[in-house]
Amino acid sequence: MIKTLWPALLFALVCGAAHASHQVFKDWEVACDNTRRCEAAGYEAEDAPAPVVVSLLREAGAAAPVKLRLMPYANDEVVAGPLTVQVGTAILRGLPAGTELPPEQVARLLPLLLDADAARIADGKREWILSLAGIKAALLRIDDVQGRLGTPTALVRPGTRPVDTVRAPVPVVPVVRLLPVAAPRQDDRRLLPLILATLKNDGCEDPIDFDGGERDNEIHRLSASQVLLILQCTRGIYQSGFALWIANDKPPYAPQPARLRDALGREQPLVLEAAFYNNELTSIGKRRGLGDCNVKARWGWTAAGFQLVEAYSSELCRAIPDGYLLRDYTATMVRPASR
Repeated sequence: MIKTLWPALLFALVCGAAHASHQVFKDWEVACDNTRRCEAAGYEAEDAPAPVVVSLLREAGAAAPVKLRLMPYANDEVVAGPLTVQVGTAILRGLPAGTELPPEQVARLLPLLLDADAARIADGKREWILSLAGIKAALLRIDDVQGRLGTPTALVRPGTRPVDTVRAPVPVVPVVRLLPVAAPRQDDRRLLPLILATLKNDGCEDPIDFDGGERDNEIHRLSASQVLLILQCTRGIYQSGFALWIANDKPPYAPQPARLRDALGREQPLVLEAAFYNNELTSIGKRRGLGDCNVKARWGWTAAGFQLVEAYSSELCRAIPDGYLLRDYTATMVRPASR
């Protein structure tokens, strides 16, 4: 029997997509990362025929502007524009597609979006219907995280509270300092079965059986004395889950699970579609086979083990190619100086 996981569980295994800083409000979702940078994304209503996403991004800080982009899709690509947007009886023409709107266009369009049920977007040939169900709740979430509620800078329900109560960006972004890349050795592959023999269930939480098929296992050198094992533990139709172990390259191998934390600091038992190169570990997971709502994470190998570098996710599946990923976490990655 092939060991598989349901898509919803697979989705939760990578970078903690359903966490408190990433929330869904009807046809809108919003993510705020560890710097208080927030982005809301709105889509067409579920099962609507024409995919469209609208992004409203705002950094933390009282003076930070709202950046707005309109992205209607046709043939899996953002259309060229220019676009016409109709909200109620108001019509705005000549708006760009895929790039940030000028501030004066944002100032005209945003109040309209907050006071309607839907917006019609057209390029002269096609039409898209942007759902506005949930937009107020999504933007209220941004105002709350950034401390804007009741201030003149609030996107929803502005007030007279002093702007100096607005939260500033987090001043220190985590720094991930990669270790020098260790050169592989010719006999590294020979170590894989030797270390596997010391692990219960071949390194997986439960016994595995891939119906006689070979496992997609890998071994990579981390240092002069340690190696990384990437062991396939689940196999689905369009993705697999991997357990990671760090071991000595000589007996006793003493393998230990690699500790990988998500955007909330929670340890991840499996990594979807794991790939390791140049001391960077990457993972990409799909919530469904269409690949329109994904999760992505990247960790760096450091003196303190694997450290999270970035995490992105999308929760609403709305036929956007590769999904529209919102940033949940960011860090500055520093490579060792070249010798």
